[in-house]
Amino acid sequence: MAPLLSFKAPIKLAILTIILILCSSPSFALSQSDFKAAFITYVYDYNKYIERWDNVYKRGDTIKLYVGVENVNRGRAAAVDFVVAVKDPKGYVVYGKSIQKRIAGYQDEIYDVFEIKVDDDWIDGKYQLDAYVFDVLNFSATYKSYNQLYNEILYSGSSSPSIGTISREDAPYVKKRLTFYVKTYTIPNQFLVFDPRLAASQLPEGASNTLKVTVANRFEDEGTITIRALVDGREVDSQTVTLSGYEVREISLKIPPLSLGTHLVKIEADNAILSRTLPIITKPLIYVKPILVGDVKNGSVVYSANNYILGSGGISEINNIDADKALSNLEASGYNVNRENAKKMLTNIFAFLYKHYGKTGTAKVALLEGSDSRAEKILPELLEIIRKDSGAPISYVGVRKYEELSDVDIAVYVAATPPKVYMLEYFFESGGFLIVDNPGYWSDYRQELERSLYAVGGWKKLGNPEELYYSFYDLRIDRGIEISITTEIVLPPKITYSDLRVSKFITNVGESVEISFKVRNEGKTGKEVIKALVNGETAYEEEITLKTGEERTITFEYVPEEEGSYKVEIPGTNLVKVFFVKAKTGQLAPTPTPTTPEKPTRGGGIVVGSAALLAALVIARLLLRE
Repeated sequence: MAPLLSFKAPIKLAILTIILILCSSPSFALSQSDFKAAFITYVYDYNKYIERWDNVYKRGDTIKLYVGVENVNRGRAAAVDFVVAVKDPKGYVVYGKSIQKRIAGYQDEIYDVFEIKVDDDWIDGKYQLDAYVFDVLNFSATYKSYNQLYNEILYSGSSSPSIGTISREDAPYVKKRLTFYVKTYTIPNQFLVFDPRLAASQLPEGASNTLKVTVANRFEDEGTITIRALVDGREVDSQTVTLSGYEVREISLKIPPLSLGTHLVKIEADNAILSRTLPIITKPLIYVKPILVGDVKNGSVVYSANNYILGSGGISEINNIDADKALSNLEASGYNVNRENAKKMLTNIFAFLYKHYGKTGTAKVALLEGSDSRAEKILPELLEIIRKDSGAPISYVGVRKYEELSDVDIAVYVAATPPKVYMLEYFFESGGFLIVDNPGYWSDYRQELERSLYAVGGWKKLGNPEELYYSFYDLRIDRGIEISITTEIVLPPKITYSDLRVSKFITNVGESVEISFKVRNEGKTGKEVIKALVNGETAYEEEITLKTGEERTITFEYVPEEEGSYKVEIPGTNLVKVFFVKAKTGQLAPTPTPTTPEKPTRGGGIVVGSAALLAALVIARLLLRE
């Protein structure tokens, strides 16, 4: 038995040694897949970042390097060191830095960003960047600190454990090697060009036209782009513009008088992507993914990862604004790129569904339960904009539960997680359409949605139908726009506004103010709705008919009911006027002769009144300047 015991003793000792090593050293489970390193332009959270367009930098740039690791938390603690070293084309180290991360808690997704300045003395060529992550947690020391914490709380009041670490020389690590270049560069495909539209698609002979197009800078670096307008393959105008980071701008190009017949107008641009799917832009995010459509039983599902509903008012995961602010953005006068893009793309979706599936009559649209609560305010307003603009026969019927869609034609679902399509089998069997709008930029649940649809049955794979891009609006910028030149004048009405006036600068509550402005039709004879706002609410609205070249003065009375400042504006223009309203003062009883010199005199009231008037004039000047 003695030899056997002597044999077991070394084994026990070896096992004990291994246990001690495992307790005092980090886990060796750290793998290449746990560690990520990437050149980025923006980071939102762990593994949520926008990668840089290329790996070329110029002197003066700042390289942003994302490093992230997971599966390093053990025993309610983690300790990692990120280390980066850069060698120039000749092999000399030109940069080195380490970042230490110590976690007391269960967090197991750790990241940081190295900002590396490309100095003026860096030479042109290929650079080597080595990124390391070291798991330096000393588990036994940290565990001991946690065990001692109870007594420390009782006797010293301390409640923070110390995170024990080991030397990097003894720690397991993972390495990633990246390369980049230093030289003067042009960012490839820096711009997004979309939404071409002509002022008129039919013109009389000898009339000029205007082609408008929207350009967005997709990145944070300033850039210059040249947009060219071609008619029948011949360049007729061009615009060179410089856009700051993430800027969006509407560009106008002149189309000269053309001969009788049909002509093809196209857009060309260098260093740009010509986009058919209209984007939603909320700096620094640009949602521009294809719209997917698939049959489900007798109905259809439309999947959009483009945030058209919430994004139309400026909401994104980064710009997480409330519904009221989004509504004010949606209803703002002037050209609003997100509102216009959402309006046109959703109109095309509605038109495509009804045309493709042979539907007729008014479409009843409901918001499906489980959607983002902000969509309850935004969707009805957006549908009303669509209805007024295109005449689409749609009617909003409110928020509905899954089992309450028997009278609904189109159900809209707006959320960053997929809907419960297994509860909609009866809806699809009756020919219903489901529009799924995913406002989540960082997650795309298309595959999960497809698996759910497959379980429902009667499903055909999601695709991107070409007809979707010209069901109502022609969104196909790559195809061009046809324009007809005829002998008949068919210019649309074009109303201009001028000479906004208010009869009184200061008035009393209950006394009318006369407001007037001029309207002129520089287009075809036709009807136009004329509107004026006072403090953001409609004070005058009338549909009038104006002949070509006709000018008319619009005058109306407005009676203010409360004291304060009033802002008059014509929506869609920069015409603004301000007037002020004060409360009426009644007859005052005669003031007795003062018996003591300390009693205030009426002069104080004059001073107060003068001060109030002066304050009102100062406010007026500030508002008018704004």
